[in-house]
This record gives sequence, structure tokens and C-alpha cells, in this order.
Amino acid sequence: KVVANMVRDVREGQELFSKLSKVTGRFLDVALELVATVPFDENIRKAVRKQTAIVDAYPGSPAAVAITQLASKALTWPIPAQPGGHLEFFIEQLVAEKAVGSQR
Repeated sequence: KVVANMVRDVREGQELFSKLSKVTGRFLDVALELVATVPFDENIRKAVRKQTAIVDAYPGSPAAVAITQLASKALTWPIPAQPGGHLEFFIEQLVAEKAVGSQR
């Protein structure tokens, strides 16, 4: 699942996803799904300065609305019992190699 963040509009998010999907499909053998686009929003910077979540500081801002909608969607996703393979196993292996490398 992919979230296109800091995009000008939904179309830009879809174009970004399309490019990413082509690369991952070619080199990583994974299928991606665009689940949300979060627009660039100056209110995020203001919320960071306030050290407050955007959804609390500016709940009506475009980014906060998109994040709230994403959170609602995410609550409906099934929780996998175990990793599904492909990218999950790649990341597990990468982390394990880093851990071994740092012990040397």
C-alpha cells in the first residue's frame, strides 16, 4: 500500500504512483496499491512548529482531511497473520544484514 505525500493534486499522486509501480513491478516483483494522496499543505509546517499533529492543530486543512480519511480506511484493512513475502522478506533480510554488519 502506498501513500503519495506532498503532492499538488490527486493527478500528480497518481502519476507518481504509476512511475513507482512500474519500477517496483520490474525490479522487485511486487504489486503496489495507491491508497491515498496527501496534498502539500503549509499547515503541516505550522503544526510542526507547534509540536502538534496536523489533524489536531488544523483539522480542516487539506492534509489533515486526507490523513483522517486514510486513517479511516486503514482501520478496515485486515491484519495479516504473517508476512506476505516479497518486500516484507526483503526488508527483514536487509535489517538482519545491517544488524550483523554492525556487530563486526
